[in-house]
Amino acid sequence: MRRGLILGGGGFFGAFQAGAYEQLGEFDCVAGTSAGALNAWAIASAMPPGALQELWLRAAGTARAGLHFPRYWGDGFLNARILEAMVRSMVRDWQPRVDLGIVVSQGRALRPVLLRNEEITADVLLASCAVPFVLPGKRIGGNLSLDGGLRDACPVWAPREMGADEIIAINVWTHLPRWWPGGRVRAGRAQAGVTLIEPPRALGPIRRSILATPGEVASWIELGRHTAKTIFARQ
Repeated sequence: MRRGLILGGGGFFGAFQAGAYEQLGEFDCVAGTSAGALNAWAIASAMPPGALQELWLRAAGTARAGLHFPRYWGDGFLNARILEAMVRSMVRDWQPRVDLGIVVSQGRALRPVLLRNEEITADVLLASCAVPFVLPGKRIGGNLSLDGGLRDACPVWAPREMGADEIIAINVWTHLPRWWPGGRVRAGRAQAGVTLIEPPRALGPIRRSILATPGEVASWIELGRHTAKTIFARQ
């Protein structure tokens, strides 16, 4: 039995995943997209839950300092230098110990592409987080690459493609309608072998996923911890 984890996108709502991480145990493969890509790198590298949570709290404290006017159409209103410094530091200091996959969107059709292990660089992580008009995209393999959750916010197919038979999926975009292309985990509850962890309520309006306070992030971490603990206690 190969146990896999998929971490969906959600901006600062990804702090919920950092809280749930305390209850997850170990995995044979980890996949992520958008904000979940950062958590995926950390979890695959066995970063302690407390250290990952502290990263989210620090990021919330500096987000507003990163606002700027977009310089061109592919730019965003968040200054990417702050995020880039955090990601490059994390990639320098932590290395994955298990099979890791990151989903990015490429081309005009925003085709989802799964990159694995040695293919994953700091630029791949940044590309997977690059929400159009919010953060700038990156060129990966010659292709403009953007947020990996644009067509599917929590791509359960990714760990399946990596060979997982038992999957934990953490989706935080619970406020989006099911018909939205990047919305909730379509058929996630109906798939055999998938345990879906979602917040019991919407974490907040979409704008809070982009600009959150440390207090909000702390509350989402605690909610993730409590929600995962409750779900696993039922099994």
